Amino acid sequence: MAKLNIDRGQLDHPEHFDDEIREFRDSGRYVPTNLEYLLFELAGHKCTICGAPWLELHHIVEISEGGETAFDNLIVLCPNCHTRVHRENVPSGRELRHYKMKQEIAYELPIYSKLSVKEKDIIRCVAFLTPEEQIVFTKRYWKEVEAVSQEDAVRDYRLEVGLFHLQESGMLVVEQDFCCTILDGERHSITLLVKLTGKGVKWVRYLCATGRISSI
Repeated sequence: MAKLNIDRGQLDHPEHFDDEIREFRDSGRYVPTNLEYLLFELAGHKCTICGAPWLELHHIVEISEGGETAFDNLIVLCPNCHTRVHRENVPSGRELRHYKMKQEIAYELPIYSKLSVKEKDIIRCVAFLTPEEQIVFTKRYWKEVEAVSQEDAVRDYRLEVGLFHLQESGMLVVEQDFCCTILDGERHSITLLVKLTGKGVKWVRYLCATGRISSI
């Protein structure tokens, strides 16, 4: 049986090794301790459905039905919810996957009411792209800005472009792509590049899958 031995507590940057834990796949029912800890951590050490503090792991697709012991196929439930899923199929496997998808991007999710007009436009734009296009999505903002220094010009234009709530929530990043000083020395040509993060891609897909994109 495959084993997974990664001591995340002994690593300077343990988050860099979570992908290796997520990649574990096995046809047996044994869940490595590292994977169990990661699942519990992402669930906030509570049942994904009801929030109870008694924890068990459930295979969304059962081993007997071809499911695997893998990050994507495991969800944290309490004994009561676990029993109800097995006996009554409530919530269904499809609903459990929605819970799982939401949990994956649940920390510091954007609040709709705080989104600026520009932020809403970006989200709506990304929602209608193909999955491949969403991953490579970029948007450029360009302007000539008056300021004494390039540093002040970039800062002022970043403030003007905004997108602060999505940046704060980790959904996108705004990078300086290009900056040059015009001949008079008081104007600067600034180009900012906006990129969607992996977390942002997952959030947009969740909004689309659950119909919540219509409220943006």
